[in-house]
Amino acid sequence: MTNSPRPALAPTPSVRPRRYLRLSIAGGPLAPARARAWLQSGAAWVPEELEADLLLLTSELVNNSVVHGKAREDDVIEIEVRATPGGVRACVTDPGPGFSPQRRSRGDEPGGWGLELVERLAERWGVERAERTSVWFELARA
Repeated sequence: MTNSPRPALAPTPSVRPRRYLRLSIAGGPLAPARARAWLQSGAAWVPEELEADLLLLTSELVNNSVVHGKAREDDVIEIEVRATPGGVRACVTDPGPGFSPQRRSRGDEPGGWGLELVERLAERWGVERAERTSVWFELARA
């Protein structure tokens, strides 16, 4: 038996953390809290300066799915969050009929601030309608 030199082990490629999350949750009044808890536990890769806005805007859109999209506990709300070259993109999809975004007519009206916050804090955002309605937004690093 001869000892032949062993080939050197190839270096282990660096493992990139997953920078994409997808969740399907039940609608209903607990949906926004479920979405926040999921984001807080699974999106550690989100740049720190974007975390608070991501949590706020995603919660607002999930709440809109419940209130305006009428997503009940037997309906499914889908949430996707992924890294972009300049920040992060989130998309909330529900079974609602969709809508045409409109500006608030008066600042003293109760409620209805979700899309106003998206408009103010997001770099870009939009609404897509197909079988389901999706509202997405992108946050950019400073």
